[in-house]
Amino acid sequence: MYILSQDRKVLIQFGGEDGFTMLNVTRSFGGKAKYAITASGTQVMGLYPEEKNAVAELSEILTAIEENKKTYMMN
Repeated sequence: MYILSQDRKVLIQFGGEDGFTMLNVTRSFGGKAKYAITASGTQVMGLYPEEKNAVAELSEILTAIEENKKTYMMN
């Protein structure tokens, strides 16, 4: 699956032999957003004001994976 970042500036391949293997919610330092979703702990894919918002977005990505979608645009 290809995932387009929240700011529409980064497109990653998630899964497969050559893709990122982990998306996670992490604490964000600096700025107004307190939480981030990162790909393999390095690439910031989205910023969120509360942890529950980031977790909800991660759940939406999981649903897209389960439905075998080829692409996902982060909110």
